[in-house]
Amino acid sequence: MSLIKKYSFPLLLCITAWLWLYNSSCIRRDNFRTNGGTIAFSQDTLLFDTVFTAMGTSTRSIKIINKEKERLKIESIRLFRGSSSPYFLNVNGVSGKSVSDVSIEGNDSLYVFASVFIDPTNTDNPFIVEDRIVARVNGQDFTLPVLAYGQNAIYVTDSVLQTQTWTKNRPYVIIKNALVEEGHTLTLNAGTRVYVHADSRLFVQGTLKVNGTKNDSVVFQGDRIDRRVYFDDEDFVNGVGGEWGGINLLKTSYNNTINYLLLKNGGASTMLGENVITDASLQVDPDTVNNGTPKLTITNSTIRNSGGYGLLAFASSIKSENNLFFACAKENVALIQGGRYDFFGCTIAGFASRINTATDKHYSMVALNFLSTGNNAYIGGNLFLTLRNCIIYGNMEDEFFPNKVDDFTAQVTLDHCLIRSNAALPSWVTQQSVLLNQDPLFENTNANNLHFNDYHLKTGSPAKGAGITFSGMAGLDMDGTPRNNPPSIGCYE
Repeated sequence: MSLIKKYSFPLLLCITAWLWLYNSSCIRRDNFRTNGGTIAFSQDTLLFDTVFTAMGTSTRSIKIINKEKERLKIESIRLFRGSSSPYFLNVNGVSGKSVSDVSIEGNDSLYVFASVFIDPTNTDNPFIVEDRIVARVNGQDFTLPVLAYGQNAIYVTDSVLQTQTWTKNRPYVIIKNALVEEGHTLTLNAGTRVYVHADSRLFVQGTLKVNGTKNDSVVFQGDRIDRRVYFDDEDFVNGVGGEWGGINLLKTSYNNTINYLLLKNGGASTMLGENVITDASLQVDPDTVNNGTPKLTITNSTIRNSGGYGLLAFASSIKSENNLFFACAKENVALIQGGRYDFFGCTIAGFASRINTATDKHYSMVALNFLSTGNNAYIGGNLFLTLRNCIIYGNMEDEFFPNKVDDFTAQVTLDHCLIRSNAALPSWVTQQSVLLNQDPLFENTNANNLHFNDYHLKTGSPAKGAGITFSGMAGLDMDGTPRNNPPSIGCYE
């Protein structure tokens, strides 16, 4: 028997089996369920947070899930409002208001991407833009509501500002920085909302007046407020440090007053030309006017969750009363190169932001009469700092760091304060009725849930009634609650 005859039948059998398997697999690949079938969406509503009407927004995504074991063909995925919809879809790289003939394997899912652009209107109030995503399978429609909250804004783009007043009628969006010109004043009325784009900042050569109230504060934050696009973590939905730059009071600026201001999620390190701008939510440059009035008077305000410093000052002059500084990746308050500062009834809480790495060592507050310029070189200035009725506390063993060089004066006074410092404070720091390393018993200090921290004092706190009454002291705390006699230490009575 020849080899051809010997192996022809088994070979033919193998080829036949292979062709049958190949053809059956092809048939299986092209085989769809032709009636019924159920799909589901990965969420019950596709929600875009506030969208400024001239900016559009980033893309959101949802999944369509095939609940069947069999392959399904989706005849169409479309927007109910069709061509008039402000939304756009993208499925498997195909974009438009409708996409046809999309398949999903059994027990599998498919991503659908959606974006929105809302045209400006004349209304000042937020409005809701609604539509529906409709997916049709074997003649049956499955529907997902889509919502965006839109709001018209006033855009301040790479602008030099002269004397003007901002109000709460519409939010302001700063893009590519804004500068208050020397000799001019920018006034922000109660309720003003300012959204700052990415690494942009507000620079002030002239004067800044922030007139917030207890019930209607002025707020600065980043303009990327549809954060669910980026973060699944519900805590991050409230923002992350470094979303925008900060406010810079430049050398020529003077007589700035701030009341009831909330600065949140700032502190991005930015570039201005070839110059690096320090990562601080509020930076106060040297006081070159020296007219006896503080360069900045700030009251009843909060700086929180900065990507760098909270309040950073160089050789300046500041009066700070009833303020809360917390959750900054670097120092909440850093006073460098000397200056003249009074802090009354403030809470400076060093429960570090989650973007702060474990190897970083930052205090709640530092006060130095010098600025290191490298290679053991420095520049300096006389430092005069009074802390009265203040809390400086956090989760590190040492939260307050005063230091000096002998070339310049350094006078630091702690009067009726609560300080966490295991290391002995320098002998040149004057202490009067200071509570060292006593837990102030804040209501809530969860480092993993920064936006819901509560720095009110619990009953039994050693800071309760441990302060001192003094001339010129504010009669109300940050909440508007009358101060007792003696008052409590910190920004809350």
